Amino acid sequence: MATFNAPDLFSKSRHMGGYGNAVVVIGTVAPTGGVSGDIYFPVIIPAGLNVTDIDIVNDDLDSGGAPAIACKVGYAPLSAADNPPAIDDYFAAAGKTFLSTAGRTSLAFQPIKFEKPVFLTITLTATAATFTSGKVTAIVKGDGVGVR
Repeated sequence: MATFNAPDLFSKSRHMGGYGNAVVVIGTVAPTGGVSGDIYFPVIIPAGLNVTDIDIVNDDLDSGGAPAIACKVGYAPLSAADNPPAIDDYFAAAGKTFLSTAGRTSLAFQPIKFEKPVFLTITLTATAATFTSGKVTAIVKGDGVGVR
């Protein structure tokens, strides 16, 4: 039987203030269009956050049938000169159709820490058959560990 430790298991800084170090950032966008290539920016993920969970809560943005509105979820720097470079599908790959029905979707990804603030991006990869106005809320959760 083998034991596997994270490489930084015993060297991580585990700072915890009097109220803990959990961070929740919530933001909402109310798009007026649903065309492939549109980008929704619901929230800024702050620097120093080790992002562990993202939930998207949305209204039904596509009341039509096929093709259904589809998207990918990623991040982009606030300034093009900043790092990290944009990865528009880090949190969810292209073709996700959760915007076509109202609900809450949890995204599955490896945790990632940002040294500089970034936009959470929802990029449409398919146009809505019949776009319907509504809200898209992103709930970003993580461990506030600070920047180097």
